[in-house]
Amino acid sequence: MKIHVLSLGCARTLVDSEGLAGLLKQAGHRITDGVDSSDCVVVNTCAFIREAEEESISVVLDLAELKKKGKIRRLYVAGCLPQKRRGEQGDLLKLLPEVDGFLGPGDLPKLPELIAKEEKRFFVTSPVPTLLFESAAPKHRLTPKHFAYLKISEGCDHACTFCSIPQYRGAHRSRTIEDLVTEAERLASEGVVELNLIGQDTSYYGKDRYGRIRLADLLRELNQVDGIRWIRILYAHPAHVNDDLLAAIRDCEKVVKYIDIPLQHISDPILSAMRRETDGAHIRRLVEQFRREVPGITIRTTFVVGFPGETDAQVEELADFLQEARFERVGMFPYSPEPKTPSEKMPVQVPEAVKRGRLDRLMKIQRQIASETHERWLGREMEILVEERETSSSRKRGSDSRLLGNDAWYLGRTAADAPEVDGQVFLHSPMPQEPGRLVKARITDTYEYDLVAEAVE
Repeated sequence: MKIHVLSLGCARTLVDSEGLAGLLKQAGHRITDGVDSSDCVVVNTCAFIREAEEESISVVLDLAELKKKGKIRRLYVAGCLPQKRRGEQGDLLKLLPEVDGFLGPGDLPKLPELIAKEEKRFFVTSPVPTLLFESAAPKHRLTPKHFAYLKISEGCDHACTFCSIPQYRGAHRSRTIEDLVTEAERLASEGVVELNLIGQDTSYYGKDRYGRIRLADLLRELNQVDGIRWIRILYAHPAHVNDDLLAAIRDCEKVVKYIDIPLQHISDPILSAMRRETDGAHIRRLVEQFRREVPGITIRTTFVVGFPGETDAQVEELADFLQEARFERVGMFPYSPEPKTPSEKMPVQVPEAVKRGRLDRLMKIQRQIASETHERWLGREMEILVEERETSSSRKRGSDSRLLGNDAWYLGRTAADAPEVDGQVFLHSPMPQEPGRLVKARITDTYEYDLVAEAVE
């Protein structure tokens, strides 16, 4: 069949989708780029928070309508949603009768055989997922040619009171350093220049397999892979960042001076209620250490606003911390109660309207910080990774006269911008540029989150 694998949610789900697409392709199916040209659609779902779960169901309902109209023949739902609803499979089967089968993230390799047998209305979810795609597994890349996500581990050993991921992703499990280097070498041979390291908790890498955390060792080995130019760390837990990791970020030429490290809050009572294994003093010391030992580092972080029991004074403390830490990249999310998590039953749940008000106030502060950060970059020369030719359809700020005309404009990113979550650069170049090329450019203008640059080589 012609099969489209639609991946929802984060990059971790995307890597699973690449593995699933590779298995389907190995079984003789053709992987398509869109729904319109497909006989079958597999939706690899996200269910991290309520909004993600609702989006997954909404997408499946839209595809169910296409199936009713005969535009697709089969529809399968995979990933976190079936696993999370494992105990409610009857409800999910009833809600989505057009779906031919459901399977969890640990059961993706079973899909080709189930399709071949033309099994109908199956619901396959393992009690504890153990799957971890390794380098020998066939993969069908779903990212552009020049960058890739490298999943170094799966699962999580933490017990954060607001998070249900360990319930449906299993315990933390790491791949070997040798296996990851093998995959990195293959990706480099395919034209990848940027590796983005991902996992539920990348800073815990190696603890299960080697008895100690070895993310720094992995970075040093990946730093030797020919063809790779940028290596980026995403999803690090602040409780496990150590001196060795900071040294590797500082000293490895290809490791970009960037880290994604979700902090979630700064108030001690809230961090304790979240079971984050850190306190405000530890977080402040860590940020100060990053700034001191890795000059010029970009720190991306996330915060949860409106956690049960959060007070106005604790929000004020978080606002002061934003001004103090001056993070370059920040995401904020209103607290969402997850089923079967301790925080769901905590007293003093914060009203939705209060959450939204607090979120708006904090994001207003962060927008000003981001704008001031970019203003300091005016006139600086930086390396820009070219992504694609800029067109009217891809133009985020197309109404701005500075980006109009027939000159050659490209979209790109600095090393301070992770793909798909951070800003981008509108690059003007008199010379043709190919995706994946690193171009030296001078920053000539700034937006709140994006930059304008002129190539200087």
